[in-house]
Amino acid sequence: MNKLLIASIPSLILSQALFTHAEELEKKLSEQEQSQSQRAYIHVHEPTKEQRLKSSELITQTLEEGEVVLGDKHNTQYFGAFLMGSQNQEFTGVLDTGSSNIWTPEKNCLSAACENKQKFDPELSQTFSTNDQELSIQYGTGNMQGYVGYDTVTFGGISVFNQGIGLASQLSDNFQNSPFDGIFGLAYKNIASDQVTPWMDNAVQQGLIPKAIFSFYLSNTPSDGKGRLIIGEPDPRYYQGDITWHPLQSLETGGPIDFYYNIAFDSIAVNTENVPLSCQYQGNCRAIVDSGTSLIVGPAEDVSNILDTLNLSPDCSNLKDQPSLTFSIGGQNYVVPPEFYVVKQVDWWGQEQCTAGLAPSNQDFWIFGDAFMRAFYVVFDKTDSKVGFAKLAEDLSSPQELRKHFTSHPMIATNPIQ
Repeated sequence: MNKLLIASIPSLILSQALFTHAEELEKKLSEQEQSQSQRAYIHVHEPTKEQRLKSSELITQTLEEGEVVLGDKHNTQYFGAFLMGSQNQEFTGVLDTGSSNIWTPEKNCLSAACENKQKFDPELSQTFSTNDQELSIQYGTGNMQGYVGYDTVTFGGISVFNQGIGLASQLSDNFQNSPFDGIFGLAYKNIASDQVTPWMDNAVQQGLIPKAIFSFYLSNTPSDGKGRLIIGEPDPRYYQGDITWHPLQSLETGGPIDFYYNIAFDSIAVNTENVPLSCQYQGNCRAIVDSGTSLIVGPAEDVSNILDTLNLSPDCSNLKDQPSLTFSIGGQNYVVPPEFYVVKQVDWWGQEQCTAGLAPSNQDFWIFGDAFMRAFYVVFDKTDSKVGFAKLAEDLSSPQELRKHFTSHPMIATNPIQ
């Protein structure tokens, strides 16, 4: 699947990128028997080097086993730290429920995008092996090329042995100056490039964890260091009340469910008024719950209808007057207040403008990205094929400030890569 890590893409680029994404997903669904998948990680903003969060800052905190601190210094993607090799080489990666491979740059990567990133050195690891299997992932706006290696990968204090990892010898410029080193995929093996077994699956097979279950608290207050991924049973420090579970569904009738974290939903309302959705006429509303997509993404006409009901001032002066969005899933209402779905878009010159965190696509499915997930404690149960949502703990439910999305350099904005 071509999917998005939406790093504050201007509306023109974002629209074009989402159309590319949807077309690639449609192609992927028609080629389910193929062993490799393609996905697009869109990264067009250019943060300064000083903004980049080093992996050691995420690792050196005192944590319980199975607990991963989420970095989000650029207020765009959420990423966490992991270790590779016998010498525990440190990396950061986007913790992505929409892909399944782990990869980082390799020490011999000379691409400009590999500069200022941590690079894996196989020669330093006594546990590294490879059969030189080539790995090439073509993105909608670039690519990663390298090979597959095998080594120990420690994540949340849990060490999986002989884990398949992608080592990038070439990276496209779209990853240049990104605040993370690579990607840590958390989805199913069926979408893994070269059919590499995901880390979570290997952790279960090696008896390190009883089942493949993990959960997210995505802090809505930028850079407060409180965001967490929890491996294992849900952590009651981050939620209150019960967890409501929803079984995974295929994106299309008769399709597989062990690709992405797809759920069925009933409706979307602005306050209490339901917005007509194109999928309701088909009786088949579906959404991918995706930690690697920053916004809430849906069919263009439906998103336009929702945006038409809002009257958000660019200076955010009427933020508190904006309505909540209510998502009905399996008869359960999930309310997302404006403090969670509204973001500040920051242009190249540092000017801020409030905007709703919704984006259009040309497909009939939705993506419930971070703008949705931030409002809840979200649990992914791979073993039992279900996703759960719970109300945030009382002290976590009131964000202190809006999140920001940085636009790209104007020269990039006028010449988006296809």
